Amino acid sequence: MNKIRQLDTHLTNMIAAGEVVERPAGIVKELVENAIDASSTHIEIRVKEGGMESIEVSDNGEGMSGEDLFQAFERHSTSKIRTTQDLNAILSFGFRGEALPSIASVSIVEAITNDDTNGHRLLIDNGKKHALEKAARNRGTTIRVHNLFLKTPARLKHIKNVSYENSIIQDTIQKFAMGHPDIAFSLYSDEKLTFRSYGRNDIADVFHRIYGSISQDTIQYEAENYDFKIEGIMAKPQHNRSNRYSIWLYINDRMIRYPKAQKAIADSFRRHMPTDRYPIVVMKITVDPHLVDVNVHPSKWEIRLSKEQQLLELIQSHLEEKLTEGVHAQKINFKPKESAVQQDFLESFDIIQEQEAQKPIAKTFPSGDVEPIIVHEESRPYETIEIEPEIIEQSVSEDINFSNEEEIKSEDISIDEKTESIEPLTVLAQMSGKYILAQGDSGLYIVDQHAAMERIRYEYYQDQLLNKTYNQQDLLIPLLIEGYSSLINRIEEINHILSAFQMNLEPFGEDTMVLRSIPTWIKDNEVKGFIESILDMIQDERTVREEDLRRRAIATLACHSSVRFNEYLSMSEMEALVASLRACRQPLHCPHGRPTLIVVEHSQLIREFNR
Repeated sequence: MNKIRQLDTHLTNMIAAGEVVERPAGIVKELVENAIDASSTHIEIRVKEGGMESIEVSDNGEGMSGEDLFQAFERHSTSKIRTTQDLNAILSFGFRGEALPSIASVSIVEAITNDDTNGHRLLIDNGKKHALEKAARNRGTTIRVHNLFLKTPARLKHIKNVSYENSIIQDTIQKFAMGHPDIAFSLYSDEKLTFRSYGRNDIADVFHRIYGSISQDTIQYEAENYDFKIEGIMAKPQHNRSNRYSIWLYINDRMIRYPKAQKAIADSFRRHMPTDRYPIVVMKITVDPHLVDVNVHPSKWEIRLSKEQQLLELIQSHLEEKLTEGVHAQKINFKPKESAVQQDFLESFDIIQEQEAQKPIAKTFPSGDVEPIIVHEESRPYETIEIEPEIIEQSVSEDINFSNEEEIKSEDISIDEKTESIEPLTVLAQMSGKYILAQGDSGLYIVDQHAAMERIRYEYYQDQLLNKTYNQQDLLIPLLIEGYSSLINRIEEINHILSAFQMNLEPFGEDTMVLRSIPTWIKDNEVKGFIESILDMIQDERTVREEDLRRRAIATLACHSSVRFNEYLSMSEMEALVASLRACRQPLHCPHGRPTLIVVEHSQLIREFNR
């Protein structure tokens, strides 16, 4: 008896569905791409229960005849390509002819279409077609998908909760809207409108509907060389994220994942933002279709590109040029300082990071007696600036003055000499405003002042914040969190995380969250960055252990409240920092894994000096 036999059509469609239909958002993506290929100007998407109960995509495109509708659900049936030459120069989104039969093999699909002549309706129940019949509809197509994966329970195990699936779908539609600002998109989740664009062919308008007030600080760009053209919109460097999630790429209007281009974009911003932060950039790449291969994976996210080095050089050189122009302009015009709450509320309109790079930053280290701090600017020959106490109280948003109960005083530090990891040290001096030099029995210790302070603050927050109760203070002006519209549906999950920090977000409209009160342990000007870092983590990893997320959130807060590089400290402040570091449970590394100090042993010094 022969062992090898050809699989039937239904089984092959179900196998193909494993790659084409990974989750409800994959179905939405395929159906919306078909609607765009049909020259639609308005596309409406409705989902229930995260797409598991139903998905409906309606458009006003060209529609299909009854014969085409019936044929469209046959495997490898498509109107997009006909010859090998067509496959080598793909301009449409769909071309494989796998999506519709794959979707229909794992769900109940109802399709209604009108090609401006007659309307028809077709029902497919898990791959089995029912009779084609006439139906009333305006020009265009509607496809409804019900009971997804009902007969494939193994797939259901990998589907997350409803809020998670809704956020993935909303993110997908927002990417479509950004890539096609000339098309109006409407997304309804459980009959609630969660996103809408109006098809005005205005990319800045769509950017605003996704990211909110950040759109006030954007740069539109355009450049080209012989083979490529790039254009799009990007937020200025002071608006950034902790992950690459907000770098959106399109090639010939197709949304893609292209890590090399993402890296080139991130590298362009490196001089203008911290190394662990990433920009908000939308980039559309136009190229001869013969140079790009989109037939890499059935999901069509991955591509292969010829002459990619020329593209990467164009991206990096042009974005660096645009950023340099923008940064120089912003360095000249500084806005007057607002009160702490006002500045936090208006942070999305201020030029925080560029101000920090251009003007001296005054901070008080949490030691007993605060002395005037001498600060130098690295960008020009050193000049000494003495900061008076009243000026310190009105310092920039990175100010780390602490309330009395939060101060770390050198006389309050109790060190168990039997369990300490660092021997007693004598502080000698500070080098370049970056490192503290200290002497111990082993040799010369070089302490990274920022990494050391991060460790101190991290353990302080660990001990003092989690699972403890602090008084609340209402914000004079509630803090608006914008640019995270895809997380609105997950606000309960977010608040469960924030509850450990005694914070609670509320929905405010369709794409904004609002914070009305904060605990007394956190400074007004630290709140926005702290919450955004948590939202970035949730958005980046989708699902993450609460313990890991809280640990990373505390590490971020410790970083923001720590003494910086190029900040000159008094002798008493350096002594307090070193003593506090020795008192830490794990003093050798900062929360991010970097070493807090290194030592040059006496024996090594003797060898180097040939003694």
